[in-house]
This record gives sequence, structure tokens and C-alpha cells, in this order.
Amino acid sequence: MSICLKDITIENYFDVLNLEVHLNQRNFIASNSISLAEAYVYYKNGDFIAPLAVYDKEVLVGFVMIAYDQKIGISKGNYLLFRFMIDKRFQGLGYFKPTMDAVIDFVRTEPAGKATSLWLSYEPENNQARSCYLHYGFKETGEVIEDEIVAIYDLTIKN
Repeated sequence: MSICLKDITIENYFDVLNLEVHLNQRNFIASNSISLAEAYVYYKNGDFIAPLAVYDKEVLVGFVMIAYDQKIGISKGNYLLFRFMIDKRFQGLGYFKPTMDAVIDFVRTEPAGKATSLWLSYEPENNQARSCYLHYGFKETGEVIEDEIVAIYDLTIKN
């Protein structure tokens, strides 16, 4: 497995739009089309936003969207993992950890500025996501935003 994050381009745009999660997961994550529209709005607002395709070598397996909170106001001066999805065809095959490693590596390059943490949130009913994030090293803050549990990964700790 060789995971890399790539920009969304005219060449892979439709492939990213066609990625899907399982039916029982659709209530937990916005579609990639909504995510890309949201990224456009954040970008036009002057925010740093990075919608990225997840590849295993040359095979598209997922999508992530990372922002830097300069003006968003949720986690000022830190990165936000707005989206993390692995296509249903590739779930359960061990892609979570290497994809999360790639996200952490990307954020540690400080593409928009220095930060000490990576913030994310998930629905309380999304036990699978919660388990994956906590096992990876995220810590729940006790905060709830828009009915989602907030968790933070400490970027100052080396993997």
C-alpha cells in the first residue's frame, strides 16, 4: 500500500465525485460534490482549503478535505479535517491508518501556517469513525459543535 494525496484536477474530478460510502454511512458525511462546493466557497472567502484525492499508487480510493482555521472560528490557528472518506469498495482493507498518516504528514508541512493540532468532529452515532480516530490518537475534547463530537490530534507528538 502506497498512499498519496493529490490535488483534484479536471482529470480526476469526476472520479472523485463518483466515490461513495456504504448506504448506512451516508448520514455521517456530506457527498463529495457538496464537499467540493463547500471548498469553493471557503476558497472564495479567502480561507485555506485543500480538497485532496486519496490514491494507492494510481488507484483512487478516497477523498479528504483539510482546512486551516484562520477565520473559520472553530479551532483558530489549527488545521481542520472537514472530510475523510474511503470509497465503499476499499473499506475494511486497511486504508484508514495510512490515509490518516498522509493527512498528518500533509498538515505537518504547514501549507497554511504553523499549528499544534488537527481538529475534527463526528456524529455521536458514528461508532466506526469514533473508534478509528480514538485508536489513531485523537482525543475527544468534551465539546460538541452542531451535534458532533469534537476530537483533537496533537501535532507536536511524533508518530
